[in-house]
Amino acid sequence: MDIESSSVAAPRKPRRTRRRVVALVIATTGALAASAAFAAWTVGGGGTGTATATSAQALTTSVATTTAALYPGITGSNLYLTVNNPNPFAVTITSVNANGAAVADGAHATCVTTGVTYTTTAVSKTVPANGSLSFTVPSVAMSNASDTGCQGATFTIPVTFTAAS
Repeated sequence: MDIESSSVAAPRKPRRTRRRVVALVIATTGALAASAAFAAWTVGGGGTGTATATSAQALTTSVATTTAALYPGITGSNLYLTVNNPNPFAVTITSVNANGAAVADGAHATCVTTGVTYTTTAVSKTVPANGSLSFTVPSVAMSNASDTGCQGATFTIPVTFTAAS
């Protein structure tokens, strides 16, 4: 029997098109997965940290004596200083300040009235970190009131420093 059909079957899509769609779906899925993996590794954040400041240590002197021969009536004689800096940073001394009476060495017990004075002096001396610096300042005087027993004495003069790091 030979029957002719009046309806025509729809043409089938070629297999190539279906493969392309499947490949596109797989590629898109892969790209999204890679994007999600990248997003999982990219992280931001915030918080706090700490740092502890060191405590500054006082400068000291190993010597604070006169370097010139003193006599009654002299002014502007030099005071010799060696300043020690135990800090891990440099310190600049801006003034050397008088801090009490001058004292004669132990061999001159009859030098009771020394007449030796020191006047605060502005300076600009940088003492290196964990180091020392020797220098002179010209502000020592000896008055006419000095005892005769002060002849030949070496005087120690107490001082303080104004300094900054």
